[in-house]
Amino acid sequence: MEEIDLALFTGVDIPIPECQLIIHQPTIKEISMVGEKKFLFGIQTLCVDRDELANRDKIDLSNTSNFQIFMTMMKADEMKDHKENVKIALSLIVPNSQVIFTPRSLLLNLNGQSSMIDEGNFDIFQKTLRQVFCLTKKAEEFNPVNDAAKRIAEKIKKGRERVAALKGDTTGSIYARQISILSVGLKIPPHVLNGYTMYQISDLSERYNLWLNWNLDIRSRLAGAKGDSKPEDWMRNIHTN
Repeated sequence: MEEIDLALFTGVDIPIPECQLIIHQPTIKEISMVGEKKFLFGIQTLCVDRDELANRDKIDLSNTSNFQIFMTMMKADEMKDHKENVKIALSLIVPNSQVIFTPRSLLLNLNGQSSMIDEGNFDIFQKTLRQVFCLTKKAEEFNPVNDAAKRIAEKIKKGRERVAALKGDTTGSIYARQISILSVGLKIPPHVLNGYTMYQISDLSERYNLWLNWNLDIRSRLAGAKGDSKPEDWMRNIHTN
């Protein structure tokens, strides 16, 4: 899979040849129209990770793939809300498509053409989503599950339904807060930032925080303070993972 760093930064649609699919990078404004938490939880479910679940629940999932876990969740009656969240997420990343779950695949019908996501290309699909929506295994907050659909539903419903992109205080909208901060700090009108993608907001937030720390250190040293440590280079590559 080719590098898509520039495509992520510019916010353009991203092709996934292995899935015969082009996914859209929704803006914060578009996400707000369907519900931030529903969308993010849908993306989280699409990016369910076998290793993360196995490590947290101390269970052996070595013979179970991410796709098998995902499909088990989608088939469970107890998981209807999660399935709807997945459909909501897909409605934004593949606009105007018809979502169909078959026993062994996820079909996305668009303009008379079908894109099939199955065991063979699901990992590629997930990898792209994780890049687009800034998800990492470390950050994901998905409760441990096993291969039984009922137990999957019970564990997730009993847990804290937090998505990876929601960090710290979960009250209110994390993106509304970020946009408010960036708008004041960078003097960019909120309506402009509302047109940014999740990746762009994440990139800008991290870069701005690095610059703030660097600028504060410089000002402190000019005022006579003796810093014991040097701040991180605010211009460094922040997308090395």
